[in-house]
Amino acid sequence: MNGRASVVEPFSSCFDGGRVHGVAGEDGCGKGLLLNVLGLLEPPDGGEVTVAGHRIAGLASGELTRLRNQMFGFLFSQPALLASFTVIENVAMPLFRIRGEDPSIARERSLEVLEFCGVAGLCDCLAGRLGPRESSRAALARALVHGPRILVGISPRLEDEILPLARRAAEELGVCVLWAGGAAGLERFAHRIIHFDRGRVSGDIVIQ
Repeated sequence: MNGRASVVEPFSSCFDGGRVHGVAGEDGCGKGLLLNVLGLLEPPDGGEVTVAGHRIAGLASGELTRLRNQMFGFLFSQPALLASFTVIENVAMPLFRIRGEDPSIARERSLEVLEFCGVAGLCDCLAGRLGPRESSRAALARALVHGPRILVGISPRLEDEILPLARRAAEELGVCVLWAGGAAGLERFAHRIIHFDRGRVSGDIVIQ
């Protein structure tokens, strides 16, 4: 159907922390669907997904949501920042939603991760006034602020700007990065690339 994959063929793999695991392939090859399943955004029709020892099959909806919120950070094709909120308010939201964090602690932690992403100086700027580069970095900060063990990037905007920071998060913070994107960027910054073709793994290469 127009060459687009609506299924992902079964395969077995492990994704370790401290590494960038890239998934490359043409649009519609199934890489986004794969990361939706691995990121617990869509249930698999078969097989088994295990996250940090937790078997996903059979988890109640609330347990699944709690595990996803605690363990994962996400980056999508658009930053989806709230334009009328400041950068630091956007970044701190997961701390309030997931942890119910104290405001002063949330601000301190948000400043730390904004510094890591190179945009701490914009913390009190309205998100709607940011350019594409700054918006993408702020979105990454929001994805990392609650200390997830897994970062899922599904074709984020300005990949060449953000992927080097995702690699830093892997190497310095021990995050497991799952990234669906362009082969050129992944060849420079991923530790491993899984090549997809019409829903099937056509190659699994360790780069470094």
